[in-house]
Amino acid sequence: MRKYILFTGLLAIALIALTACYDVAGNTGLGDGLYEISTTNTFDDPVFDDYGYLVNAHDEAVHNTSWQEAYTEILDNYAQQPATTADIEAAEWRFMLHDINQNGIPQLFLVRYYDGLVNFHTVYSFVYGDAIMLKSALSMSHLFRGGMYVAPGGTGVVRYITSGAVSHYDRYGLYGGTLSRSVNGDTSPSVDSFRVNAFPVTQEEFVETFGCSDGRTWLVMYEISEGNIRDVIFGW
Repeated sequence: MRKYILFTGLLAIALIALTACYDVAGNTGLGDGLYEISTTNTFDDPVFDDYGYLVNAHDEAVHNTSWQEAYTEILDNYAQQPATTADIEAAEWRFMLHDINQNGIPQLFLVRYYDGLVNFHTVYSFVYGDAIMLKSALSMSHLFRGGMYVAPGGTGVVRYITSGAVSHYDRYGLYGGTLSRSVNGDTSPSVDSFRVNAFPVTQEEFVETFGCSDGRTWLVMYEISEGNIRDVIFGW
């Protein structure tokens, strides 16, 4: 009987203490100065930039490498590698620079070159202190006669290739970490033919997309040498 009374008394004291706990700090039940834990998500989802990098993640590290130094290292590596392949028996590496998206830092193009023929290989961009290889469909299996020039408006590039009496045009733009072809076209002056995405267009419509032949700014293909790295890369 005494044990029952003692147990009942302890239970009553515990209930009184628990009630008092809810009366403190705005009836939170967590004690003075404490508040309920919110179940609302107060953390923002990670945000990635166009290149797939975490936004502001680059602020956590200090990058001391300039784009000039990064591109120089790439060019030095290419200079030590043969430009020939099973389909391309004779070629040498050359490079071009162009600021595709006009943000102040150019992209680096690597090209196989031989006797006026070209094979566009790959392109690099400089992001948060690192040179990254962009995804692209530039690489070709053979050498062709052609070149690359600045797209109308200055943003993007146009790859130009001649094959017999037909000239082919591919306009590329930088979309995130990819150099993507946005439109293609071809002309055949012998039959006065102009096409954009395989559809016949007028000459005026063709010029609006790919520019006038008299006003093109061609990208220069430079040999990989110490002098060109100094004058072109560091002289940009």
